[in-house]
Amino acid sequence: MSRISLYRSLVIAASATVALGLAGCADANKKHETMRQEQYNHWNMTRVGVMYQLAEQQYAVGEYDKCRETLAGAMALKAQHAPLYTLAAKVELENGSLDLAAGYLKSSVQIDPANPEPYYLLGVVYQRWQKSDVAHDYYQQAWDRKPNEPLYLLAVTEMKITLGRIDEAQKLLEDKMVYFEQTAALRVALARVYVLKGDYDAAAKYYREATVLLPDDQSIRRSYAETLFFSGHYAQALPILEDLHKRSDVLDKESTTVMLGQTYLNLRRPQDARNILQEVCRDHPNNIEAYLTLGKACIQTNDLQLAISAGRRILKIDQENVQALIIVALVQQKQKNWADAQITLVKAERIAPTDSTVLCMLGISAQQLGQKDTAAACFSKAVEANPKDTWAQELLATTKPVTRADEQAP
Repeated sequence: MSRISLYRSLVIAASATVALGLAGCADANKKHETMRQEQYNHWNMTRVGVMYQLAEQQYAVGEYDKCRETLAGAMALKAQHAPLYTLAAKVELENGSLDLAAGYLKSSVQIDPANPEPYYLLGVVYQRWQKSDVAHDYYQQAWDRKPNEPLYLLAVTEMKITLGRIDEAQKLLEDKMVYFEQTAALRVALARVYVLKGDYDAAAKYYREATVLLPDDQSIRRSYAETLFFSGHYAQALPILEDLHKRSDVLDKESTTVMLGQTYLNLRRPQDARNILQEVCRDHPNNIEAYLTLGKACIQTNDLQLAISAGRRILKIDQENVQALIIVALVQQKQKNWADAQITLVKAERIAPTDSTVLCMLGISAQQLGQKDTAAACFSKAVEANPKDTWAQELLATTKPVTRADEQAP
């Protein structure tokens, strides 16, 4: 080999060695940069996790402003951490900032579309915006992702009811009743569906089952007593209502006590009804339902002065309350003040011209005042207004002249 050829070979070899060395350095630098980025991302996620835990604690104790600051710092690290955005949405929901909450929740869904909670919370947002159809879809998506969560099922059911799809709601709850056999909330929801349908017996059945699962839940016990009351099972409702009346932790104590008084009255215990309702009227002087029931009870106990006082108290609040006018007129008739009763009943007739009770009482006053034609006309109108009113039919029969055929009838 010549000296020139040898020289060229050495140059080429040296160039190749340099090139290989440079390529090796580039690969090493790239790997090193990747490792540094991974370490940075890992450190970032660690910091985000710590900040998220702190934010959770702040949210739990109601320190929403501090929680918002912590979350903002964590978000500034630009980590793809879906729970951050979900928690941020919860903070905004607490403050009523629905637009901000919706934005955070949609970001959370983009990061982790499998998590059901953001969909559920989006349903809450749209429900507050009164967009029930959209809320229903989000609740459904949450439940699709976690079908063993009764909260999501109940949310779907609630929206179906709101949208007027009551039969669908009923079927959905009934189909899942065995799967969620230990969940009282499903039975309460199904009971409410039956209440909406006016089937109080079926509602009472499911409320009874719910009370077995949650015997200390006073709101469920009250609802159970209420459905028993409206289905006419007063004797079964009574012990529950009496127990609730004694308790101090019962919500809506006022209406519960009125229902207890009405139950006593329906069980022909007017004295107990009067005593319990006087408590309500004393503490709540504008409760019309309590005064009405008190007036009816006092008529039965022959405490006419208290009865007429109850009726007149209602009329000060509501001048056109027909039931109050009936109570006043009934007391006047019992006191044989037929002319006063007629005046009272004429007022009632103007307000409720097809009320058969008013028409019958008006006819009785007319009879006692010797106005036979007026009485007959009142009884006839009562029968026309309510053909099934046997009292009106009997009174009308007394105004018909007796014929020879009637006298000869066996």
